[in-house]
Amino acid sequence: MKAIGVNQFGNISDLTELDVPKPEPSSGRLIVQTKAFALNPYDLGIIDGTQAKFRPISLPAIPGSDVAGIIVDKDPSITEFNLGDSIVGLANLKGYSEYVSVPYRRATKLPAEISYRTAAGLPNAGITAYDIIFGALKDVSFSKVLIIGASGAVGTNLYQILNSLNKQVSVVINSKYTEQFDTADFNQVVFYDAPKTIEQLGLYDVIINVAPQNELADLYLAHLAPSGLLISTTGIDTFKTDPSRLVDFYNTDYKMNQAALEYLVKKVASQEITVPIAEILNFDVAEIQKAFHALQTHHPRGKYIVEV
Repeated sequence: MKAIGVNQFGNISDLTELDVPKPEPSSGRLIVQTKAFALNPYDLGIIDGTQAKFRPISLPAIPGSDVAGIIVDKDPSITEFNLGDSIVGLANLKGYSEYVSVPYRRATKLPAEISYRTAAGLPNAGITAYDIIFGALKDVSFSKVLIIGASGAVGTNLYQILNSLNKQVSVVINSKYTEQFDTADFNQVVFYDAPKTIEQLGLYDVIINVAPQNELADLYLAHLAPSGLLISTTGIDTFKTDPSRLVDFYNTDYKMNQAALEYLVKKVASQEITVPIAEILNFDVAEIQKAFHALQTHHPRGKYIVEV
């Protein structure tokens, strides 16, 4: 089958078309004919091998985890899914391929009204947002939330879910994205690149940081209520406050993958959540390379989706 990956760890220019065996169903796995997959910054760590420090990665290395497609084979013991079902799922790796193995506990069925291209943009970012809200914050009583980095994929899912839960949401974004937001969705919209606007914020029960840490950390902390909690997906080193007020999201373990996907699919089907798409790409090495170069130079609002 056709796949896109690297024969040796390297960089984006080393991506190449591969001819690899179609996966066979093993315990707990669905074999999915890939209809669409999303590009994620994490995939760069598979390409250059840096993620090999943390997990086994065999060569040739095929990135990709956010996939949507049709079940064509499966472990016979799996009864929750049938051949021919359309699904969205979170693969371990090898999503950049015509067929991919997906753990059935990290997949959910797709209703007809959700396209494969839309579904492929959900898993990583959507599951992270779900795990923050229903995992890290499950025992926290809160109403006012500030999201730092709301223009990215995780931030976009966060504010849409929180709005659907009737929370009072304010966001920090780059001012160049202002026209892409409906400001009526938020209590306040302020800008990284205009720090004076951040000073106008009130106090928040919860601050969620999904942006790179930077020199504005103290400015954000000034708007955390005395009993408030700050959660960060990019580390907490620059946030100098009582450690009891901080949660380093990636030092926690929620992984409510299937529950998250089921929830997200329902929210998309009911149009409470939309999945911004930056561009639809062909299953082509040059197009994927170009998209990754764009990801490295600027942060588009929305996912790059590859249709297979």
